[in-house]
Amino acid sequence: MKRFSLGNVQVTEPRWTEKIGLNAAFLEKMSTHRVLAGFRRTAGIRTDAKPYGGWEDSLIAGHGVGHYFSALAMRIAYLRGLVASLEVSGGEELDSARKALDLCTGKAQRIVTGLAECQEKLGSGFLSAATVQDPGNVEIQFDAVEGKCDARQWVPWYALHKVLQGMIDMWQYADIEGASDVAVKLADWCCDRALSWDEETRKRVLSVEYGGMNDSLYQMSDITGDEKYKRAAQVFDEPELYKELLGFKNRLKGVHANATIPKIIGYLRGGDDRIELATRFFDVVTMTQCYQTGGIGDMEHFFEDELLDGSRTQCNAESCCAYNMIKLAQMLYEKTGKIRFADYIERALWNAKLGSMGPAGGYTYFNPMATGYYRLYSPNKPDKNPFWCCVGTGMEDFAKVADQVFYKDGDDVVIAQWISSNLKVSEDIDLLLDVDFNGQKLSVRQIVKGEPVSKTVTNVKILIPIWVANRKALIPDGGPYLDVKLTGCETVSFDFDMKLSAHVLTDALPHLISREAPRIPHSLETLNGYDMYRGPVPIGFTYGPFVLCVPLGNEKWGIAAGAGIDVVAPAWKVVFGAAVKSDITYGKTQKSVLDREYLTLPEDVSIKRFRDDLDTYITRDSKGGFVLSGLKNWNGDTVDLPLIPYYQTGNERYGIYWYLETAK
Repeated sequence: MKRFSLGNVQVTEPRWTEKIGLNAAFLEKMSTHRVLAGFRRTAGIRTDAKPYGGWEDSLIAGHGVGHYFSALAMRIAYLRGLVASLEVSGGEELDSARKALDLCTGKAQRIVTGLAECQEKLGSGFLSAATVQDPGNVEIQFDAVEGKCDARQWVPWYALHKVLQGMIDMWQYADIEGASDVAVKLADWCCDRALSWDEETRKRVLSVEYGGMNDSLYQMSDITGDEKYKRAAQVFDEPELYKELLGFKNRLKGVHANATIPKIIGYLRGGDDRIELATRFFDVVTMTQCYQTGGIGDMEHFFEDELLDGSRTQCNAESCCAYNMIKLAQMLYEKTGKIRFADYIERALWNAKLGSMGPAGGYTYFNPMATGYYRLYSPNKPDKNPFWCCVGTGMEDFAKVADQVFYKDGDDVVIAQWISSNLKVSEDIDLLLDVDFNGQKLSVRQIVKGEPVSKTVTNVKILIPIWVANRKALIPDGGPYLDVKLTGCETVSFDFDMKLSAHVLTDALPHLISREAPRIPHSLETLNGYDMYRGPVPIGFTYGPFVLCVPLGNEKWGIAAGAGIDVVAPAWKVVFGAAVKSDITYGKTQKSVLDREYLTLPEDVSIKRFRDDLDTYITRDSKGGFVLSGLKNWNGDTVDLPLIPYYQTGNERYGIYWYLETAK
């Protein structure tokens, strides 16, 4: 199975097109001179431009603009497809699409040309935008990591990986002139370094975060056919570490999540014989570390297995981790076709990702899972941006939404995500996917431009998600796909019912947990037969693919606490008027719970019965949203609590999880 390229897909779902547009505006605001300033400074080329601020004016500089290179390349591929489509249909947006394409292509070409000039001046393939510590040795961070000298360092191979991948993407997605030469020269420099290490040096280097260096080098080997890139990629492989991480309970505890996931992605890139290990890693993470939103971890790190409730703070779910987990899931879905990978992508896209951009733009670092906090977004203008790692991955996430929807499986077209989009199957065939979540109807329309129209047949396989209540009626054979055969200019449509579900965090139920069964997303099905269990149970709700939450206003808004280098998180937790201020210690979970987070069931109603009668307690309001009613709050008063999709809470506090207990 292989995804259709970005140039073949145009997203039409308004919730996504809005975010894609905000992201595009950010990319277009990026100054080419400022992007190149750090690289020119390293190469000794005079420039009056200043690098961007925050992390892009530091020892890790280049990581953010490297992601920008990739995002810009993806945007160009998407725009080329849009322009080609509009040229055929004659849409009113053609002029603006052409202008946007010309603007982005011009930026990309100037960037590639500028980087080539830097390589020429340096006399090697090396590229770096990091702070120059020694003009006589601009590679000093890399020497320091190898133990050759004493100098300040901040994950230099991690930053370099982003630049290399950016050039590969400029080459492969956008076909920018000269990008292949820059990528080859930089990859050659990486090979010269990596293939010279003895085992002691290799272990020393790999003990410092290095991103997905093996991923990029394996790609270079596949693209060029040159085995030296594969040999260099293997230097960055750590199969013994991967096996150790999966070898016993709680081994992931305290491990830096965003440093680890790319290692598995890179390892998987090296061959299909690695699918089993990558799958096991994916399963362990999604079963023991993953919240309903698809977000993982606390304060950038994995926590103790299944300590999900115990790890809920204002520093959960670093956006970069969801970016990398989606990337891993997509690779595994393409290689295996197993739907649990598509299920994870769906959950993460509609919740972790859609909510990771602010209503006016900007990108979030942490996404709190503790009730009473909110998401902080970076400024939506580059000149004021801190350029955290999550800004970089955010730029990519919203530039490549389109490559998640459609796949090619032999002669079949697979619809893996329910995001309204148009697909160019071939020069003569288009498919128009429309998903109306409000009306709960899905349709696929085929448009045939060539002749003979009546004899054109396309086999379409529509993945029916697990949250579709009438799933069995749609796929009585057990599915997971609904097979559709479209002939000529035919439209096929069907109604679907979205399931309302309750989910519980497993560490609250230690005596009920099955160590073998998949647990994310976790349902109150676990509670079958356990009527004696009284709680409190941390419970959350979903409607279809959407995680629901209670909006909690914006009291004590904008008061932040430091959570890392140039990174902040909300200092105050506020729930229905009660508030507590929590200090943040990097790498340490500090959970706080307020009495307002507890809800009590009516007398003689068990948690299992609540689950069985969920539609009684969660009903539609007049605006089409939901209301959770019939429960009592901390004060013994019966309350009605609004429930809205998590992705909508960009400007207010929220509560996804609530402690549910039976009446005493």
